[in-house]
Amino acid sequence: MIFQIATINIRHNRGGDFHLRIPLLLVWLLLLPVALLLLPAILIACLVRRVNPFRALVTFVRILAALRGTHVEVGEGERSVLVDIS
Repeated sequence: MIFQIATINIRHNRGGDFHLRIPLLLVWLLLLPVALLLLPAILIACLVRRVNPFRALVTFVRILAALRGTHVEVGEGERSVLVDIS
């Protein structure tokens, strides 16, 4: 199953926090027209490289599904950014 929410937290040591929760279903729906426009180019690239396009699609979906539970935190000095995909 593809993850549903990404949480982005930006923290400052001075007390200012910014929290953003993004419902990823809406992001997928917004990216769908772009994916449909890129589909012919992707199919041609698969044919040129002799890659099964259906297997490539399944692999891409598996990579997206594996992102669930990803937790990335980057900090420098007074600021830190946290991205959590659940």
